[in-house]
Amino acid sequence: MAKKILVASHGKFAGGLQSSIDILTGQGSSLQVINAYLDDSDYTDQIQAFVDGLQADDQGLVFTDLLGGSVNQRVVNMVMRSGKQEQVFIVSNVNLGTVLSLLLYPGEITSEVIDEQIQTAYPQLVRLTQTDDEEDFFD
Repeated sequence: MAKKILVASHGKFAGGLQSSIDILTGQGSSLQVINAYLDDSDYTDQIQAFVDGLQADDQGLVFTDLLGGSVNQRVVNMVMRSGKQEQVFIVSNVNLGTVLSLLLYPGEITSEVIDEQIQTAYPQLVRLTQTDDEEDFFD
């Protein structure tokens, strides 16, 4: 079973994730990206091509930047209309850690695996502060 990944975002966020993943793992080219709204072109065809390109034994993972945003809405609509909603997982409000963990996950991606990765990533959002007795965040 092949894992196919699309990252779609407003602006260059998707491309930035791809670049970071390439630096960290050398696997950036295994992601398809849509950097939407950089110009007036319609990116719907790119979503459609990704969904249409999924073979029966492929797993599709689509990451979007903003839940309920226009990019997310188009992805959801395209997947639902395709009839491949059992084959395509959509994760919104994505971050680098989540994409990395699912890209590198060695087994089959299931809804349970995705939920586990989301639960792992969610509490990792932190605000770093320095107190008077701390000179360095990393000591």
